[in-house]
Amino acid sequence: MKIKFFGTALAALAASLMISCQDDLSEQGSSLVTGEVTITVDSLATFVPAHTVEYDAYDARSTTRLLGRINVPEYGSLSCSYLSQLYPSPVLGISDTVPEAYIDSMKLMVQVPRGSLTGDSLAPQQLKVYKLNKQLPSGITNEVNPLDYYNPSDPDALVGFSTYTLSNLSMNDTAFLKDPYVYAYVKIPREEAVKCVRAYRTKPELFQWPQTFAQSFPGLYVEQSFGNGCIGNVSGMGIYLYYRVDKATSSKDETTGETVTTTKITRDSVCLFRSTPEVVSSNVIDLKLSDTLKGLKADGKSIITTPGGYYVNIDFPAQEIIDKYKQNSSQLTVVSSLSMEIPASEIKNDYGIGTAPYLLMVKKSEREDFFNNNKVPDGVHSFYASYDAEKKSYTFNALRQYIIDLINSGKALTPEDIEFSLVPVNLTMETQENYNQVIVYVTRCSNYLYKPTMTLLDTDNAIIDFTYSKQEIE
Repeated sequence: MKIKFFGTALAALAASLMISCQDDLSEQGSSLVTGEVTITVDSLATFVPAHTVEYDAYDARSTTRLLGRINVPEYGSLSCSYLSQLYPSPVLGISDTVPEAYIDSMKLMVQVPRGSLTGDSLAPQQLKVYKLNKQLPSGITNEVNPLDYYNPSDPDALVGFSTYTLSNLSMNDTAFLKDPYVYAYVKIPREEAVKCVRAYRTKPELFQWPQTFAQSFPGLYVEQSFGNGCIGNVSGMGIYLYYRVDKATSSKDETTGETVTTTKITRDSVCLFRSTPEVVSSNVIDLKLSDTLKGLKADGKSIITTPGGYYVNIDFPAQEIIDKYKQNSSQLTVVSSLSMEIPASEIKNDYGIGTAPYLLMVKKSEREDFFNNNKVPDGVHSFYASYDAEKKSYTFNALRQYIIDLINSGKALTPEDIEFSLVPVNLTMETQENYNQVIVYVTRCSNYLYKPTMTLLDTDNAIIDFTYSKQEIE
């Protein structure tokens, strides 16, 4: 569909807007320039060549971790565990007067936000925790083999295990109403707690920096050892020390008037180690795609899955857009906007697996470098779009500068100019209010590893909106 707007009234409106936005410009001579302004809006369904690609190695580091297993006929089988360093508390946090005999126990706590799961929350599960015997590399990927970092046959490697469910039904009334998390606790032998206290008191320098601590304690491996049908999103993990303390209270004897001091033993706890964004933490993901998804790929469909699995490469129709622009352009032609909307839909399943919330559109030649260097969409070589549940589509709105640069270059287009990858991502955003505007900034962009998703893109019917204006001088 092609829509054109003509008229001197529109030209007058454009001129008035220009004057209002630039108060320092003189109006002298404005009457000497007359003519007609044409605004061209091209909006049409366009076939965008696309090809579904299976992931090779990708960055699986994340501040949240997946744990569990599911088997979904339409999706496939997914098994998730994770490796993580720990950030130590720089100080013990308990008084030096507390004797070792008062050290009660130690527990590892795994927390999952309520409802942050895929599958059946009532499915019984068991996790096991192992000590690592080698430091994790900073450039760890999804292809990591946990056996390279721990020895399951070593009796000292097993920290403990826990049986749990991710249901809220096991909570007491207060926790059910107020606590935003579901927890799994792993009991750690008391001997380990005593060792930690001794280390803090005799070698406090070990705990001043995460890098120093990792040399003596490389971290933990948490695996799903039993259960199927549920995957939880682990948002935090910490090791807590529980101990007793003497609490003295004073009161006055009503008969003698003397002050009487009594000592009562109370219980307390302190978190010594946590998984934090400052230390290396990586998902170990094993996804075996279903025959359904493989069949869709074989039929030429555009499929995107998470975590890992499939992403899509496309050839953006930049040459067609430039050709149309040049057919109607002059020296006073201005590109106003360019966007691309791609229809998308869920793949029906019984596990509530939906679509990816965000897609990154990045030049194919720059995809790996984008994630390796923690880049964010720049509106020139990379762009993002959120999923619109009502329209059932993703719209990349900020393509204007990309097409302007290609037009101004005057060079013949190469495959590198038009080949893009569509990758599911998670975005961290900040908003800033400026007068009556709210500006959104993307501060972090990473591979989407928060939950399983399946997205079917209709790249055969993408909608390209291209708007430009031209003034004819009389």
